[in-house]
Amino acid sequence: MNFLLEQLPDASFRRHLEQLLNLLSLPGVTDVVCNGSSDWWVDRGKGLERVKDISVPARELQEMARFLVALGDRHLDLISPITDAAITEANFPVLKQLGIDRLRLHAVLESEISEHTLLSIRVHRETAAKLTLLFNEGMFTAAQLLKLQEILRTRANFLISGPTGSGKTTLLRAMLAQNERLRTVVVEDTFELLPIAGQVVGLQTRHPNTDGAGGIDLATLAREALRMRPDRLVIGEVRGPEVAVLLKAMNTGHAGSASTIHANSAGQVYARMLALATDAGYTQETFTPLVKAAVEWVIHLDFDGADRKIKEIGKLQHVPGAK
Repeated sequence: MNFLLEQLPDASFRRHLEQLLNLLSLPGVTDVVCNGSSDWWVDRGKGLERVKDISVPARELQEMARFLVALGDRHLDLISPITDAAITEANFPVLKQLGIDRLRLHAVLESEISEHTLLSIRVHRETAAKLTLLFNEGMFTAAQLLKLQEILRTRANFLISGPTGSGKTTLLRAMLAQNERLRTVVVEDTFELLPIAGQVVGLQTRHPNTDGAGGIDLATLAREALRMRPDRLVIGEVRGPEVAVLLKAMNTGHAGSASTIHANSAGQVYARMLALATDAGYTQETFTPLVKAAVEWVIHLDFDGADRKIKEIGKLQHVPGAK
């Protein structure tokens, strides 16, 4: 299949790895989830569907998980039994043959914290979704498309909110690709947004080694990104102290900066950001005027049945003192 697989003729998991690659290459598949040896699921954009006729013995599943994580230059063992990794065609050339640009892998090794080896794999295709394609697929209405285009044209700062799997990253990637002239620095825990056409560079967090040294977190990367002369700063997902750096960027001339955030409704976004900012040392009194000046639009996604759709595009809600 490719050079890497040719080097694994005796690997106990090779046949199972080929089965996994076949799943990942199926048209429309966005996610593959493994909950142990014989419990496999795929998402084709309509919710998770169980996959029959695939079973990987526990030992082979562990070895395959370690192999995939190593491709992303990360480590998985009993000392570090949970990790994320980004796998690209550069370190796994077979992906290009399958029309896949990159995989984002989350792995949990069978250990004291889990009775099974668990895999959650997000698939990013070579052809990045465009706003018009997402419109044609029904993610948003014509009026909402015009509003998204206005947000981009005016270089307004925005957040995309929603629950897990609602399409936040897909929409953000499509929006960022609309203006190739802007120098954009993207920081992520695990590469997922890149590549994006234009002058876009990315930074990825680094996990500490087994001695607890060498780690580089998202907040540190976000601060470094501001020294790289960005027109806009993009954080793949805010979920910690990096929220303060994002708001600083939005308030200091980096127009069009953006991020995603987990929230079950648009009305919960302010409270979620306040909780993150409090952990970063802000009080509500210092945080509220900062976020009011920074975040211009919230785009909230959710599931409509099995379909991912924009539920709301509006201003940040429930901000004290906001009209």
